Amino acid sequence: MLRLTDDSGTAVKGARLRLEGNMSHPGMTPVFADAQEIEPGRYGSNMVLSMAGDWVILVYATLPDGRKFERQFEIKDLQPPKSVEHSSGPIRTKT
Repeated sequence: MLRLTDDSGTAVKGARLRLEGNMSHPGMTPVFADAQEIEPGRYGSNMVLSMAGDWVILVYATLPDGRKFERQFEIKDLQPPKSVEHSSGPIRTKT
């Protein structure tokens, strides 16, 4: 979940967000996803980060008036989801 606000803290509605995920070590292919506005100023995405480890997420944003900006944040020590057995097969659970 990403929250987008202006300098006064007001939610920014109608922006377009593109996400790029990169592992912190070289040689991995980047992962891309779009974020959708789920309520005013809040954007969600299902980005599949395929490996455990450290990730850098780049956010490319286009505001409703056409201005663009970029931000980045890190996810440290991402762990793979755990599996539990169920009668119909494995179920993936979030940790």
